[in-house]
Amino acid sequence: MDTKVRESDRTLVLRKPYASPFVRELKAIVYLLPFLIPFAVFYLWPVCRGAWMSLHVWGIQGMQKYVGLGNYKKIFTDQDFYLYVWHSIYFVILCTPTVIVLGLVLALIINRNIRFRTLIRSMYFLPYVLSVSVISFIWSRLFDSKYGPINALLKLLGAPGDIHWLTDKHFVWWAITLTTDWWTVGFVMVLFLAGLQEIPTDHYEAAKIDGAGAWKQFWHITPPGLSRVMKIQVFYQIIASLKLFGQVQIMTGGGPGDSTNTMIRYIYVTGFKKDMFGLASAQSIVFCLIMLLIAVIQFKLTDSKD
Repeated sequence: MDTKVRESDRTLVLRKPYASPFVRELKAIVYLLPFLIPFAVFYLWPVCRGAWMSLHVWGIQGMQKYVGLGNYKKIFTDQDFYLYVWHSIYFVILCTPTVIVLGLVLALIINRNIRFRTLIRSMYFLPYVLSVSVISFIWSRLFDSKYGPINALLKLLGAPGDIHWLTDKHFVWWAITLTTDWWTVGFVMVLFLAGLQEIPTDHYEAAKIDGAGAWKQFWHITPPGLSRVMKIQVFYQIIASLKLFGQVQIMTGGGPGDSTNTMIRYIYVTGFKKDMFGLASAQSIVFCLIMLLIAVIQFKLTDSKD
C-alpha cells in the first residue's frame, strides 16, 4: 500500500500544470505592486500631469485655455532661457571636478593607517547630513563682506579682506562652489573610500617588489581600480549640479543681477512668483529632456571607453 501511495503522489507531482509565461509575469507584477503603486501615484502621474499643464495657459485659478506648443515656443524665443541653461552647465564645470578631486584626496588620506581615522571620516561626512538651507545660511554668514570670518582671515594673512563674495559676479560662483563642495565632499569621499578598500593590496605589494615608486603605484593601480566608482561619481555629481537651487535661492537670490540664476530657479520664479504654471511646466519638461540628453551622452562615452 505504501508503495502505491508513493507512486500516486509522484504522478500527481508530475501532472502539476505548467505555469505559462503570462502567469509568471502576472505573479511578478503582483509582487512589484507595493513599489509600482507609489511610483505611479507620486512620480508618473505628476510627470503626465505636468506635461498636460505645459500645453495650457495655467494660472493660480486653474486652466485657462489650450495653447498647444505655445509655451514651448516662448521658452525657445526667450534669451533668458539660454542664459540660465549656461549658468547651470557652468556650475557643473566648476563644481563636479573640484568635489571629485577633493573627495578622492580625502579618501586617499583616510585610507591610510592614521590615528583618529574614524573621527576624521565622521567630521568630513557630517555636513552632508545637514539640509541645504542650514548649509546655505552658515556660509552666507561666513562670506559676509563686513563681518564674515573669511574676509577677516584674509586680512590676517595680508590678502585683500574686502571681497564682496555674494554680490560680486567675479566671486559669487566660487562662493557657491566652495559651499557645495564643503557640503557634499563627505559623500564623495565615502564612495571613493569604499572603492579603495575593494582594490587588493596584493597589487600594490607586487608593484613595490617590481620597483615601482609611490607615484607609479598610484597611477597604474588606483585610477583603474576606481574606474567604476568614478563613473558613478561623475554621473551623480553632474545631475546634482544641474539641479542647483537651494544655495542660489538662499545665498544670492539669483544675484547679483541675473548672474547666478539657474534653470531650477527660473522654473521656480515662473511658477511661484509669476503664477504661470503652464509655462513653468513646459520649462520643467525641457530641462528634464536636457538632463536626459546629458545622461545619454555620458553613458555613450563611458560605453565607448569600455
